[in-house]
Amino acid sequence: MREEEVILVIFAMMIFAGIAVLWMAMQSRRRFREMEHRERLAMIERGLVPSPESDPLAFEQSLSGGRAAPSTSARMRSAGVILIGLGLGLAVLIAFTAESPRVGFGVGGAFVMIGLAFMVNASLAGQDSLSTPVLPPPIMRDPFRRNPPSSPSSPSSPSSSSTDVMP
Repeated sequence: MREEEVILVIFAMMIFAGIAVLWMAMQSRRRFREMEHRERLAMIERGLVPSPESDPLAFEQSLSGGRAAPSTSARMRSAGVILIGLGLGLAVLIAFTAESPRVGFGVGGAFVMIGLAFMVNASLAGQDSLSTPVLPPPIMRDPFRRNPPSSPSSPSSPSSSSTDVMP
């Protein structure tokens, strides 16, 4: 076999191995979630309330309404990193394919400079909102706890409202 064919076969094997690893990870995760679901259903069938401690992260996200949106500086920083990576990739790609490093570094360098501008803008925009402490959600009343019975002599009870009838 020629060297190019060997490299092609190695890359093809790496791609198939990656796909196999991803498939196995997805199957494992599916089995784990199915086991959690069956456990939760068994608890509900027995009349137990599944505790939120079994998955505290999901419980916290359900109370807070999901994940908070990233701040403007975080988005600018992410865009800067992506553009710098794109610029470096284009520089290498064009330099080797066109056999002209000057053109490659010119085109790629432009993207790198735009990415650096995004990074500087992100640092000037201020602190990231994730660095500020996040307060925990308010404690909610347990919906399964019964309220103590109210006395019939209290004015707010509906049974003593016979004098409140409007004509």
